[in-house]
Parts: sequence; structure tokens; C-alpha cells
Amino acid sequence: MSHAPDYTPVYEAIPGRTQNSTLKNACFAAIAIGVAAAAYGIFTPGEMVADPEGLTDATFSTNTLRVQGSFIQNFMYFNGAAQGGFLMTVIGVTTYARWTRRFKRVAEGLAMFLPFSFALMLVFLALGGIEVFPWHHQGHSGLEAAGAHHKASYFNTGFFWARQIIGLGFMTAMSYVFVQRSLRADLGVAKEEMTKLNLEVPGHWEDKIKDWKGRAAEVESSQKFMINTAPVLAWGYAIVYSVLAVDISMSLAPYFFANMFPAWYFMSAIWSGLVWTAIFTITNAKGLGIEKLMARNFYHDLGKLTFAFTMFWGYTTFAQYLPIWYGNMTEEIGYILYRTHGEVFGNFTLFTLVMCFAAPFVIFLSRGLKKQPKKYLAAAILTAFGIWLERYMVNMPSIHSYWMPETGLPFGFIEIGMGLGFLGLFVFVVTNYLSKYPGAVVADPYMLPDPKEVHVHAHHAHDH
Repeated sequence: MSHAPDYTPVYEAIPGRTQNSTLKNACFAAIAIGVAAAAYGIFTPGEMVADPEGLTDATFSTNTLRVQGSFIQNFMYFNGAAQGGFLMTVIGVTTYARWTRRFKRVAEGLAMFLPFSFALMLVFLALGGIEVFPWHHQGHSGLEAAGAHHKASYFNTGFFWARQIIGLGFMTAMSYVFVQRSLRADLGVAKEEMTKLNLEVPGHWEDKIKDWKGRAAEVESSQKFMINTAPVLAWGYAIVYSVLAVDISMSLAPYFFANMFPAWYFMSAIWSGLVWTAIFTITNAKGLGIEKLMARNFYHDLGKLTFAFTMFWGYTTFAQYLPIWYGNMTEEIGYILYRTHGEVFGNFTLFTLVMCFAAPFVIFLSRGLKKQPKKYLAAAILTAFGIWLERYMVNMPSIHSYWMPETGLPFGFIEIGMGLGFLGLFVFVVTNYLSKYPGAVVADPYMLPDPKEVHVHAHHAHDH
């Protein structure tokens, strides 16, 4: 027989809890390295290259192009992981799933990165980042002259800005509101229970539970809002992140197109979100007081889903490659050949495939590993790094082939430093959120066992 979870360790972990100072300093150091790497790329010219279209006599700095490419890579990775990981909470609410509730607070923490990544993207575009896109450089007439007249209207600068502001703005705002409505009920219930246990309640909670209407009414209101909003977020994610994949990644190679590319991206963003959910849950479980709530079978379930997405990524990657290979169409085959057979990226692509797919696939085959938090954590970190490399291989070769095909592999201090900068900001935002609030969704009725659930014990089989 299942029992209701004991939240006492969750409540006892809250008073006096602050963000780990060592981790915070490490995050600030990583952010500083990221800023330094970007500044280095912007203010040191590097190799200068001519206008690839011959439209002007201007020359372009390869270091600046690398900064722009690295920003796009990291935005697509970390923003995707934040939104994709949060989407698992949305899917869990939509399907009335219970096991996902154990990870719900961590997944909500991922969503707190979205306002930062949204603001960074707008600043990046406004400060000249939009100039890295070939379609922006060529203009409407350039696309038509190159035979891409069907794309000229879509890749209009004003329309592009509108899609980013409205689409990403909608998903960021809706995700934030969803988290706040979920959090309010948990804070109110936690305050009541902590008062009974004579535990100090953080003062900063008061603004979020102002005009508290009582446990029953608040929990019902929270659940109703989430259940009604979750399908909207799910549909919005599929649409907005399909558009984002085309606008930010695929349009770096304006003559290439693949129908599966948008879905391939937004599904892999969920994959990266699952990986980071596991990383933050395992590394913060003790501090959040949720170790006893995270039984091995919950890690096993998350690991199985991660393994499934690993296989799905491999399947969809090959499903895109195969028709491009046998179709052998000019506008498609160059995109693949530049990455797989080119002198600059060929070996890097093989390494990425090993880190992103082959290694995680073999490792996650182990049933026991997925139940052991420390080993699971190591596998998750490896997979997270592999997906980061995949984002590099999707975006940077497109910039390289258009702007600077005569230069070597653009991977060094700029790319590594900016990756660390994004990582530092990402980890700081998520762990800062987790340090302030209950580690479990204590007001969520779906944390309780299903009354219809039947448990069959092995010894019963010998009674017949």
C-alpha cells in the first residue's frame, strides 16, 4: 500500500537556506569568462574577410562572426533546455501524470532562465547580431537573385523581429505566470505546515501569498489554472520553437531546408531539458530535503525517458540524412557534406556524434546505472556536453561556410569562454530559484499516490 509523502525534511531544509556561496562564486567567474571571451572577439579583429556576395567593399572580422555564432549556439542550447525541461512539467500536468511531479520544482526552476535568455536575444539582435544571417546581408533582392524568391517575403527584417518578440515573448510570459501560480499554493501550504513545526518562514514569501484564501481554495485554483493553461503552452511550444528553429538556426544557411528540422530541434530541446532536470535534481536533492522523495524508481523513469529521447534523436537525425543522401539535391546536400566530409568540420562531426548519441546510447542501456544517482549524474553531464556540441555543429558550420570558408576550425577561447558564460548564468539562475522555495510541490494533489493504483508483491504469487 502506498503512503502519502513525508514533506517534513522539505520544510526543515528551508529556514536559513541560501545559495551555495562556492557555487555562486563559480557561476560569477564563469560569467566573467564569458563576457571576456565575447569582448575579446568583438574588440580584436582577427582575420578580416571580404563580403561574400561582393555587395560592398567592406571587410568582416572573423572573431566577431565567431562571437555571433557562439551566441546563437548557446542560446539555442540553454534556452532550449530551459523551455524543453519545463515542458515536461506542462506535459505531466496535461496528462495528469504523477511521477513527473517529483521533478516539478526543478523543472520550474529551469523556466526562470527564460526571461534572461529572451532579453539576451533581443539585445544580441539589436546590437548587430542580426547581421550574421545571410538573408539579412543579401536583402530581398539578393534572395530573389539567388533563386530563393519564395523565402524573400518570410525573411523580412520587420517580420523576423515580430516573430521573435511575439513568439518568444508569449512563451516566456506564459511559462513565468504558470510557475508563479504553481508556486503560490506551495508557499501557502508550506507556511502553514512550517508554522506547526515551529520553523522560521522566509519573509520574502509574503508578497507571493498575499490575500491567501485558504488551502482548499488556493490549491483548487492553482490546479484549475495549470490544467487549463498547460495545453496552450504545449501547442505554443510546438509552434513557436518550430519557427525559432527555422529563424535562428536553419536560416543561417538560407538555401537549405528540411521539413523535419523544426521538430528535430524542439524535440531535442526536451531531451536536453530532461538531462538538465536530472543534473539539478541529483546535485540539489540533499539541500532541498527531497532525497527520500526521490526513490530510485523515479530516477529510473527519468533515465528511461532520457534514453528514449536519445534514440529518437538518432532516429530523426538519420531520417533527415537518408533522403538528403539519396535525393542528392544541390540545396540540401551541401549542408551535410560541409559537416561530414569537409576538412574543417569532418572529424569534429564524428566526435560530436559519439558524444551526443553513441556514448549516451550505450551508457543508458544499463538499467542499474539509471537507478544510481551518482552514475546517472555522470552520464547526464556527458550527454549535456554532447548536445552542446551538437548545437555547435548545427549552427557554426553554416556561418563558416558563408562568411569565412577559407579559415580553420572556429573553436577556441571565444567558443569555450562564451559557453562557460552561458553555463554560469544558467546554473546561477536555476539554483538561486531552488534555494528560495520548497524543493517539492507540497500542495500538488498529484504528489499523492493514485487511489486506483494496485501494488502486486512478489510473495503473493506463491500463495496460489
